[in-house]
Amino acid sequence: MQRLTVLLFAVILAGLPAANLPASQKAFRILHVMSYHSSWSWPRDQLRGFKTALAGLDVEYEVVELDTKRNSDDASIRSKAESAERIIAQWKPDLLYANDDNAQKYVSKFHVGSPLPIVFSAVNQDPSEYGFRGAQNVTGVLEHEHFVPTIKLLRQIAPHVRRIAVIVDSDPTWQGVVERMRRDLSQIDNLEITELALVTTLDEFKRVVHEAQGKVDAIAMLGVFNIKDENGSDVDYEEIQKWMTKHSTLPDFSFWRTRVERGTLCAVAVSGYEQGHLAGEMARKILLDGVAPGTIPMQPSTKGQPLISLARARDLGLKIDVEVLLNAEALKDYDWEH
Repeated sequence: MQRLTVLLFAVILAGLPAANLPASQKAFRILHVMSYHSSWSWPRDQLRGFKTALAGLDVEYEVVELDTKRNSDDASIRSKAESAERIIAQWKPDLLYANDDNAQKYVSKFHVGSPLPIVFSAVNQDPSEYGFRGAQNVTGVLEHEHFVPTIKLLRQIAPHVRRIAVIVDSDPTWQGVVERMRRDLSQIDNLEITELALVTTLDEFKRVVHEAQGKVDAIAMLGVFNIKDENGSDVDYEEIQKWMTKHSTLPDFSFWRTRVERGTLCAVAVSGYEQGHLAGEMARKILLDGVAPGTIPMQPSTKGQPLISLARARDLGLKIDVEVLLNAEALKDYDWEH
């Protein structure tokens, strides 16, 4: 009798239109627009966290990679954004998940106020930059760097740090990062940003780093992507990081794991997985519970991961206290040495 009941229930469900099925039994379509490329761990970790938060749901994903870190050509990026627009028009996803700022600039902002629910992650700029503030179909996760904890970690390794130089490239992402750094300076004793350098070419980058030696105590490695060589070609940021380890005697810091893996001394890193997981929890509320995105507060993720490059510390002649190492993940080698 019980088996017959189950079979009858299955037949009834099969005859129901999808719109009448319980939300947990629907198949959902999600378009994921990456600002960058899937071979890079940062966006890949975000998507992994997002999918984990939606575990148990029947979800079909389409992924568009704008690849804006390796390719700064605007026409090429817009062409990829157009492919996302075709998917939205033809495939009609139930939700758009877009990570990092360029995905908002080239895709998400054009759907503000539309019926398409939008969830973002890893956005550095103020959401108003894309028209997200007050939009009923948008929510997401802000990427707020762990500046104060990173400086505390840096000073555990190099206590003398008082003056810092900040290096940025032309990506507008860094505007928001620098503003938050300036805002949080008041939380740190005896620290000032004495140099803010915008670099667009490899020669400019090298000049800024050379001139910083002896003028500042540390360098914030922020914008290292949109940098051109003498022929106008994009320079791979790993090559920039390599050069830095060989030509700078200053401690350096950033806010992302991939930088420490490639030679930056330390970071309390923003977790891509946590960014994506929190965005996935928001998406789950929207898809399963019918919650309007605009009623879900935009917020930053809060978990940071202390990281130290032992290879960089060795090359700088810095000795690190055992207690500091016990509370951080220590990376023994430069990533390119493997």
